[in-house]
This record gives sequence, structure tokens and C-alpha cells, in this order.
Amino acid sequence: MTALHQTVQSGFSRITEALGDPAREAIVSALAGGKAMPAGELASVAGISPQSASAHLQKLVDAGVLSVWAQGRFRYYRVADDDVAALIESLVDLAAKADRKRSLPCEPLRQSRTCYSHLAGQLGVLLGETLVRRKLVRIEDRAGTVTAVGLAWCKSEKIDFRPARAPHFRLCNDWTERVPHLAGAFPNAVMRRLVEAKCVAPRQIPRALRLTGKGRAFFERLGAPVPF
Repeated sequence: MTALHQTVQSGFSRITEALGDPAREAIVSALAGGKAMPAGELASVAGISPQSASAHLQKLVDAGVLSVWAQGRFRYYRVADDDVAALIESLVDLAAKADRKRSLPCEPLRQSRTCYSHLAGQLGVLLGETLVRRKLVRIEDRAGTVTAVGLAWCKSEKIDFRPARAPHFRLCNDWTERVPHLAGAFPNAVMRRLVEAKCVAPRQIPRALRLTGKGRAFFERLGAPVPF
């Protein structure tokens, strides 16, 4: 086995081992919507002791799945980045395909939800497809950039997106719709604006979002009336 193969195998095994535990799966699922949570809350979510949660969290941090920062006496954990969020979404999709008896996701989750820091579900897919159709974004392979027309649209909708290096976004497999939605810096900026403008509001179901009247108006201006 070459050194390259050894490195790839070692890294792959470390990540799969980190995710391959029910308690750690519960922790990652709780953070998949982009939240940052302290260890005590994550222990409660996973149904384990604080001492056990500390060991599980360290394993996830060491594998690069979670990031952590200290604020006062608290340590907050979140999904490391968009790439990890996309991996989690793909794993959920794969698990759903493998388990034929798996029940369908509830309708609010299908309609609109968070995926890390961007929009997912039917609403996320509608957003991405409309941006492409109106030539506000350009996709090449599985990544893309915001066009000049798209930047003008951002300004008109008060979306604070400041393009740095390309790509500005990439495709993320949507586990309920089985087609991609957009993930990355640009869709994150759109999501921030939707939240700030009260276009979406959280439901009681974790990660699920409710589209408000202001949200419907936003999508109508974009040329994508929401059918639900």
C-alpha cells in the first residue's frame, strides 16, 4: 500500500469511526441546522452523561466534523463547515435509500428547513432552480458563481453578499427532494437575509422553517411563487 493510500484510508476511517456511534450521530444531527450548542445541551440531546458527551465531542472535533470555541466558561460546538454539512446530508440520503422501511420525512421538513447555514427542502430547491433559470447564478460541474445580474439582485434585496474567490457556492444533495440545492457563501448570505427580514421562522420541529407572508413576497419578486 502506498503512502497516499495509507493517508486516504486513515482519514476516511477516522471520519467514519467518529460518525459511527448513536450518541455522536444524535449530536451531529442536533447541530446539522447550523446551530452552535454547549456540551451540556448536546449531552441532553444524545441522552448521555456530561462526562460521556465530553469524550464524544472531542472525538468529533479531532476528526474535523465539529469545531469548538470558548465563550466565557462555556464551550460551543457546531458543524465544522459547509463541506461537512454536505457530507451529513448525503449520509442521511444514503441511509434513507438503504432502509426501504424508513418512514417518509414529515411535510414541514420536506417543504423548508435549514441545512447548516443555508436553505434546503422544496423551498431550497426552488430557490436554486429559479436563480439558475433567471441567470442570477452560473453553474459549472458542481459549483458556481453569482453573475453580474445576480449581484444586482442581491443589492436590490439587501442581501449582504461580498464575492471573494470563486466558487461562490456548490451543489448539495437534498435528502428529501433527491435533487441538489445550493450551499456555500452565497446561499448562506441569502439565508441570513431571509431570517433578518422575517421571511422564514422556526417551527417546533428541529430544522423546519415556516414561510411567512414576507417570505412569499420575496419568492414572488424572484419569479418563483411558492406552491405550498
